[in-house]
Amino acid sequence: MKTIVAISTPSGKGGIGIVRLSGDDALAIAKSVFTVKSFSIEPNYMYFGTFSGKDFSDKGYLVYFKAPHSFTGEDVVELQLHGGRRILEGAVEECISHGANAAEPGEFTKRAYLNGKLALADAEAVIDMINAESAAAVRAGYRQMQGYLAKEVSALEDMLINLISALEASLDYPDEMEDEVLPSIPEVTKKVKDKLNALINSARAGRLVKSGINVALIGKTNVGKSSLLNKLVGCDRAIVTDIAGTTRDTIEAAIEHKGVKINFIDTAGIRQSDDMIEMAGVERSKVSAKGADVVINVVDSAKDEKPLYTSDEKTVFNVYNKCDVTKQEIKRAGNDFFISAKYDKGVSLILDAIADICLDSETENGSTVTSARHLAALISAKKSLDAVDVSQTTDCILIDLKDALSSLGEITGKSASEEVVDAIFKNFCVGK
Repeated sequence: MKTIVAISTPSGKGGIGIVRLSGDDALAIAKSVFTVKSFSIEPNYMYFGTFSGKDFSDKGYLVYFKAPHSFTGEDVVELQLHGGRRILEGAVEECISHGANAAEPGEFTKRAYLNGKLALADAEAVIDMINAESAAAVRAGYRQMQGYLAKEVSALEDMLINLISALEASLDYPDEMEDEVLPSIPEVTKKVKDKLNALINSARAGRLVKSGINVALIGKTNVGKSSLLNKLVGCDRAIVTDIAGTTRDTIEAAIEHKGVKINFIDTAGIRQSDDMIEMAGVERSKVSAKGADVVINVVDSAKDEKPLYTSDEKTVFNVYNKCDVTKQEIKRAGNDFFISAKYDKGVSLILDAIADICLDSETENGSTVTSARHLAALISAKKSLDAVDVSQTTDCILIDLKDALSSLGEITGKSASEEVVDAIFKNFCVGK
């Protein structure tokens, strides 16, 4: 394939910047712009030398990875130079002048996929790792990049392929095989559907890992929601006063705790008011609660009041604030927390409980679905298997089984269209 080149390190200034080449002429082009003292360049060794460009030179290192033992599966060369933008751009320009082509966004990873180094799901995990905003998201991306999801889906594909092959053979030899194959259909499809259900059910945890847990703070005025938000995020994000109704609009802030991204939303205190602006804020509070993954009911423990929000569909924490006034013990009792936001007592218990919602769903080697595209493919596959009816003709059964197989292939890349593949890699940066 043609040789491509791009800067593989982020924009800006740094100690080191990397220019990457991949393709049949990668080493020849690198040698034409970078000289080393050694007579030959061996794979997997780092060579100190000099880059010589049209307008300047630079000292740096060259590393050669010989096909197929490289990221792309092709000959790959990386030039490690000083990390100034002009230096790196000059190196790319010099490589292009010696026959390289400027790489398209994601073209290195796309070549890894096309050359069989990565399944499509593995390749998508690369961009997930780059875009990850928490350690949990990095871990999920890494597990997927290691092929855990692709392997699980490939195993399901193999089960369906074996069943389809047997059914197609029974069409040619109905008397010998039909009575043997047809009874196995419910058993095989059930096994596949059970695994599909497990993967589909992991998608909620996957969303929390990838995007963070959305947490809404709900409560009446002056219960200490804004004080609690400031302690949770570790800075004065919200204005705190003794005046009821100080917070009139939602206030958002995000942190990482125990490797998990948590998105907090402080809402307007809920009460009846003649102030139109404040009442608009109250309505937003109710909307925020409905859209949150976790709702924190903040209650003034000095008053005989009950939490405002209840739900059987999401996690609800009841936080009894101002225990410094009531002299109650700082503790957690199930989903009830007794704290003092003013003195930062018990706040860490809340943070731990929120993070554990995500951490409890993590598995060392299991798969968590973090992509909406993968989820849609899994749901489509299950829908096709649900349609399988053994009372129908073998041809009708095969149509549903092949539809399910095609949906799973959208994840591994075995049946993904060129348009889908192109759309995925367009989301990558140039140089990856």
